[in-house]
Amino acid sequence: MIVPASNRLRWIVPALVALGIFMATSWPSPPAMPNDSDKLVHFTAYGLLGASVAWAAQSRARGIAVLFAVGISLLGAADEWHQQFIPNRRMDVRDWVADTAGAVTGLFLVTALARRRESVA
Repeated sequence: MIVPASNRLRWIVPALVALGIFMATSWPSPPAMPNDSDKLVHFTAYGLLGASVAWAAQSRARGIAVLFAVGISLLGAADEWHQQFIPNRRMDVRDWVADTAGAVTGLFLVTALARRRESVA
């Protein structure tokens, strides 16, 4: 099955968000943040990634959204693992939990809104 070009172009947004996350987590000296406020940054960044993936996939199927959530969660785990090799960075399981929570929230919000909009129309 050939996917129309307009649908393929939708994947540029999640690709750019993922690239931005990777670039930000590759900086050797991240800005200092009080206490655990960086968890909000992780939640937000991965929430944007999850929302953009749901938008690009145009999926209203719960099973597909779950698969995307698992995939993004694995991406977050890989990103945390990669940070241990960056000077002045470290791997933090709590960051990965915030990544996963953000991704799941973003995915399900966009999926639920699409489903609601479809049922109203």
